Amino acid sequence: MKLAIVSPNAKRLGTLLRGRVGEDVLLAYWDGVGEPEAQVLEAEVVLGAPDLAAAVMDQLSALRWLQSTWAGVTPLVGQPRRDYLLTGVKGIFGRSMAEYVLAWVLAEKRSVLRHSSATSWDGRPDKGLAGLHLGIAGIGSIGGEVAQRCGGFFASVRGLNGDGRTVPGVEHCFGAARRLDFARGLDVLVLLLPDTEATNQFADKALLEQLAPGAIVINAGRANALDLDAALEALSGGRLSSLVLDVLAEEPLPAEDPLWRTTGVHITSHTAAPTNDEAIVALFLNGLTRYRRGEEPAGRIDFDRGY
Repeated sequence: MKLAIVSPNAKRLGTLLRGRVGEDVLLAYWDGVGEPEAQVLEAEVVLGAPDLAAAVMDQLSALRWLQSTWAGVTPLVGQPRRDYLLTGVKGIFGRSMAEYVLAWVLAEKRSVLRHSSATSWDGRPDKGLAGLHLGIAGIGSIGGEVAQRCGGFFASVRGLNGDGRTVPGVEHCFGAARRLDFARGLDVLVLLLPDTEATNQFADKALLEQLAPGAIVINAGRANALDLDAALEALSGGRLSSLVLDVLAEEPLPAEDPLWRTTGVHITSHTAAPTNDEAIVALFLNGLTRYRRGEEPAGRIDFDRGY
């Protein structure tokens, strides 16, 4: 079997895989530099970053299964080709995302940022998190783990998914059609939505107006889900206390962009839930075992839904 690793860190992933995939597997690599070798393009199985895989999708003549190394797969679902199995990353990023969310809520609501820059005594007490209402839009595998790990710090946790199905650790889940009800009175809104037509401008002016005064908005999913202009207007008008942006329409954001210097905006450069190579390899090897037994690897992506 021919296996291709298509990733900026292809050699690192290959080192972790070497000796663990079977002697009959021929490994090939492409890190996006130059043109891929024939062995890459002839691979039956690909472990890869969606953007690089999408760039050569039309040339992958023997492709049957592609395991993404990202949680999001937008570059691949945007391709017309759908004659192969695409699997995403599940069960890896939840803990890191929970740490990220909790860290930023604590930084704001326990005044960590204010105290860190203080030049004189400031004894104003903080209210803490106990009375706050947390809402997670995009309560899938990552959002579900955020809810379970962070929920005990908040007065309540709400979730939003496509159909309002229940999720452990979430008091009330709303379907997408009830997005305004979901947002009403939230003190913290976390956006973990995939990039699809249905999620475009999810958090628009109408939704942001439903949040509690002084709410925090954290976007760590995809940039398209947040109406950034509406969020900045709400921030400047005092309706939001802070805006934490891990994802942006343009990445990297140019140093001259005024967003870097906008009061109340915190940009975290797509670092909320970093990819762990060892975890990705373990996930892939589990899938490879299933694939070689004639079973479907876990994490199938629905091309129509986009996740």
